[in-house]
Amino acid sequence: MKKEDNKDVHLPWGKILIIGFIPMVLIFAGFFYVVKYIGIDNYKWIVDFVDEKFGLFGIFIYVYIVDLFILPLSPDFVFPIVAAMDWYKVVPLIGIASSLGGITGYCVGRLLQHIPFIARISMKAKDKWGSYIKKYGVLFVILAALLPIPFSTVCIASGVMNLDSRKVVPACFARVIRFGVFFFLFKFGLVLV
Repeated sequence: MKKEDNKDVHLPWGKILIIGFIPMVLIFAGFFYVVKYIGIDNYKWIVDFVDEKFGLFGIFIYVYIVDLFILPLSPDFVFPIVAAMDWYKVVPLIGIASSLGGITGYCVGRLLQHIPFIARISMKAKDKWGSYIKKYGVLFVILAALLPIPFSTVCIASGVMNLDSRKVVPACFARVIRFGVFFFLFKFGLVLV
């Protein structure tokens, strides 16, 4: 058992990046195709409709919930909608929503380990990403915030593994950088249409 604990963990960075960027490329390609197909005026009407019905608060709640729970959704799905909005409103909003989702997930992970039934469920996140978190610590949380690594899962697992909250909380705010980069990629995509 000791030998397994000391086993060197090799993170398949290339594989994680390729698998992680596939959904992003598909979202971007789909976005580009749909806007080209329906036209920029119809696209702007859809954005106005979503903004009017749900507003920035709705976008905030969506991103927060997706990055709090382990769901088969992605916060990246908001980029086709927010790409036509003002960056200085959207990037901080979705970046903070995502960061707060990760921080809340971390706190949930800390609490989950005290509830036996739920602790067994949360151990799935620990089993999948725990060896990386154990080896890389808070650096892995930063990487999950910046790269296409499941951010909510890593945050919950880091809570289960009792990483230092004084390091995890600031690390979660690296999401703002990621969302800024992705926002401008989609904004550039609108220019190409």
